[in-house]
Amino acid sequence: MEQEEITKTEKRSKVFIIRQIMNIIFIIGAIIGAILYWTEPEPTLGILVIMTAMFFKMAEHVLRFKR
Repeated sequence: MEQEEITKTEKRSKVFIIRQIMNIIFIIGAIIGAILYWTEPEPTLGILVIMTAMFFKMAEHVLRFKR
């Protein structure tokens, strides 16, 4: 029983670390995308960067609700 609890805790901590990394990628991507959107003459690149960052955020949500 104790081994089972340790395994669950290890899995949760691994998922937590992965979620945090995905959140950091999202935040950095959103900031870079916003900068590109407002500074470039054609905002398409900024929109694509923001959409890619949103993919990481959606994947993080899936990991959060899966557990």
